[in-house]
This record gives sequence, C-alpha cells and structure tokens, in this order.
Amino acid sequence: MRGRRKTAAAALAEILGRRPEAQAPALAAAFADACGPRLAREASMRGLMRDGRLLVLVRSDAWAAQLVANEAMVCDRVNARLGRKIALGLDVRVDPPR
Repeated sequence: MRGRRKTAAAALAEILGRRPEAQAPALAAAFADACGPRLAREASMRGLMRDGRLLVLVRSDAWAAQLVANEAMVCDRVNARLGRKIALGLDVRVDPPR
C-alpha cells in the first residue's frame, strides 16, 4: 500500500528542520508546504518575529483574509513539518506586486 507522497517543500522542511543553522530556509519550506501550492504562490513568508509569529506578505486583501482565516491550521502544519512548535501565529501584511 502506498503512503501519501511528500511534496518537495515538505521533504526540504523535514531535512532542514533538523539543523539549527538552517531555521530560515526550513521555515520557508514548511510554510510553503503548509499553505499549499496556490496560496504559496500568493504569500511569502519573510521570517520569524520576536514574538514567535511568522511575518507573511501577500499580494491582496483577499489572500490576506484567506490566510488569516486559516492561521491556526497553517501554524499547526508548519510546526508539524518542523517537528517542534516554532510558529505561534501569523503577522499578515498586504504587499501588492509593483
């Protein structure tokens, strides 16, 4: 019986998540995988803030609302992919394309 296939982002997050010096790319990969491909194209995780929230830039108010509505699920998925609780919330900001 076949298990669920991992995405490249999930595999990358899992591998990098084991290395403390690779926290930033591990977070970015885990976030992209947690959001899914469509939302990941519209949102960019820029880093971990001091309060434990992930700074995320999105292209529109509609995508910001979508991400805010799914904040708990996204954080749970990010933390599961990294194997520890890192993402405590999201700070979503709209940064439209220029």
